[in-house]
Amino acid sequence: MIGTVRLERSVAAALPRLAAAALPREACGLLTGRRAGGVLLLDGLAPSRNLAAGEGSFEIDAALHLRLQRSTRAVAAVWHSHPRGGPTPSARDAAGAWDAGLVWLITAGDATTAWLPLGEGLGFAPLPLELA
Repeated sequence: MIGTVRLERSVAAALPRLAAAALPREACGLLTGRRAGGVLLLDGLAPSRNLAAGEGSFEIDAALHLRLQRSTRAVAAVWHSHPRGGPTPSARDAAGAWDAGLVWLITAGDATTAWLPLGEGLGFAPLPLELA
């Protein structure tokens, strides 16, 4: 079980910039990393085009996910921004938590938080997030 998420500083710095550049839409992407005991170290970022039709949602490009899965980089987290809300999961996020094995990171403004999906429609549990 993951007890803590450690986010590489360069990746952490990129998230608010990508979120601001995507306004008024949500930004999104996948994070790569590795687990060591109860710690998930996230050290890579693969931004995605947001394929969602509306401004209040996100959809990561499946081709990006496939490319990462075929590479040597392990997909470990889903990331997106909330342009009009806080860095907490929305009801739409809970309904769309499609892979309970991936941690979710949410950025709003300069704040980023980490969440563990409990299963589709079941919500999220907060995870401690540290800079590495």
